[in-house]
Amino acid sequence: MIQDIGPHIYHNEYHLKKPQDSDCLVGVENGTIYMVEGKCGPEYVRFDMLPDSVREKESGIVFLFQIDDVSYFLADPQAEEHGLIMEDLRKIKGVREVLIQEFRQMRPMWKAFGGITAVQLNGWYSNRRFCGRCGSKMEKSTAERAMICPECGLTEYPKICPAVIIAVTNKDRLMMTKYAGRAYKNYALVAGFTEIGESFEETVKREVLEEVGLKVKNITYYKSQPWSFSDTILAGFFCQLDGSEEYHMDTQELSVAEWIPRDRIPERSHDISLTGEMIEAFRTRTYPQYEAWEAASKAGPDNN
Repeated sequence: MIQDIGPHIYHNEYHLKKPQDSDCLVGVENGTIYMVEGKCGPEYVRFDMLPDSVREKESGIVFLFQIDDVSYFLADPQAEEHGLIMEDLRKIKGVREVLIQEFRQMRPMWKAFGGITAVQLNGWYSNRRFCGRCGSKMEKSTAERAMICPECGLTEYPKICPAVIIAVTNKDRLMMTKYAGRAYKNYALVAGFTEIGESFEETVKREVLEEVGLKVKNITYYKSQPWSFSDTILAGFFCQLDGSEEYHMDTQELSVAEWIPRDRIPERSHDISLTGEMIEAFRTRTYPQYEAWEAASKAGPDNN
C-alpha cells in the first residue's frame, strides 16, 4: 500500500526548524505539485536548487515531515509570499507540474506517499485561515502541527476523516462495486464514512445495507490505511453475508454492484490501496478468516 515505504522511514513529528540544502520544498497549486525531471522520473525540489531569495522568505515556508534524514517543507498557502515562492519554483530548470492523480502510479512508493501527504497538509492549511468559531485569523502553533485562534483559543488539528472499506463475502464470491460519477472506473468494494456516534462495525452494517441492500455478520477487522487523496483514515473489514444474497444497488452511489466469483477477479498484487489489497487477499485466499470461514461453510447449509 502507498504508506508501505520501507526501508525508508516516515517521521511525522512536528519541528520548528530551518531548511538545509538537501531538504525539499513542495509547492502545490491548482491540483499539481512542482517537481523537477530527474533520471528516474520526477524528483522533489531541493533547497540548493532554489535562489537565496526563497530562504529569505522564511515566513512563507512551513515544515511538513521527514523521510529518513530529509526534511520536507511546504510553500505556505496562507503566506503573503506564497505567490513569489511559487514563481521561484516555476523558474527552476527542468521543473514541471505533476498532477495529484499521478501519485497513484508514481514509484518508488516513498516518493508517492510523501507527495500526496504534502497535498493533504496543503489543503488543510489552505482551509484553516480563519477561526470557525469567531472568524479571527488563525495562527500556527510553534509547539505542534495545529492552528490556534489568538482571540478565542480554538485549536484545529489536521483534518482526518474515518471511513471503512468492506469486503462482503458469500462463500467463493465477493461483492464488488464501481462508483457512480467518479473518474475512478475500476472495481472497488463497498465503502463509506463513519457518522457521528457510530462504531466502525456499525458503519459496516449501515453502509452495506444502504449501498447494496444486504445484511452481514462476522464483521472482522483486517487492516488500516492513511489515504491522503480524501483526507481519510481507512479501516478495512471482512464480513460474511447474513441471509438473502439478492442485492439492491444504490444508484446514487454506485454504477455497478455484483457478486464476482474468486476465479474471475483480476490480480491486483501491486495496488497502492487498502481496497486493492483486500480484493487480492480474497482472490488468493490469504485473508486471516479464510480457513475458519471455509470450514464453517462446509459444515452445513446454515453457515456461509
